Amino acid sequence: MRMNTSLKHVFFIFCMLAVAVLTSGGKKQSGLSPHEEEIARRIGFDKEVFTLLKEETREPIHRLTGYDEEGYQIMADGVSVSVPQDKVEQLLAGLKPKLNKKGYMAFIVEVNDGIKTDKIGVLKGIDPYDILRVMQTNGENEDISNEDVIARLREWEKGSPFEIIGAENDWIEIEFKKLPKNPRSFVEDLEDFCPDAVEDGASAEEELVKELQKTRRLHLSWD
Repeated sequence: MRMNTSLKHVFFIFCMLAVAVLTSGGKKQSGLSPHEEEIARRIGFDKEVFTLLKEETREPIHRLTGYDEEGYQIMADGVSVSVPQDKVEQLLAGLKPKLNKKGYMAFIVEVNDGIKTDKIGVLKGIDPYDILRVMQTNGENEDISNEDVIARLREWEKGSPFEIIGAENDWIEIEFKKLPKNPRSFVEDLEDFCPDAVEDGASAEEELVKELQKTRRLHLSWD
């Protein structure tokens, strides 16, 4: 029995849809939505950067939330994307060199252990301290301003270059490219700058020294 023209047309469309699903592997498409294109236009981001971010993460792109000097949340000239926590390091490692070549910076902007989903933020520029300025990272409870945080990190950077891995309003994580000459003395000096970084007791200081030497990373938090 011959298939009539209308049925042939429906069958053809069905086959094309099936092929599209199979070739996509069930993955989210990397094309930009009208909303994402509008965000790129508003904040002056290259669409190539949006496309790269979408291709790497396969997740929706949103406007980055930063802070003003009073600690209120504001819409910043950057973007963020939610990613599975167990993939954030891998994605960040892949994104950073590609974005740096285009004049952009990627960093972890939010950690959510409860739902196992973190956020990667992206800013336009090459000055890593702009990350701290946009997020207004500070230790307000310890009378440590955003300017104080940046000044202290600049001081460290002179002898021990590092990379900013992540930052928010009340925390920062850095990874040293070159560890401080005297890690023990460095850890001892942390107490006045970030008391929560070093718990009371010599044993806690020793553990932090070992962790710093092992991972080359330092997490500072002013909750």
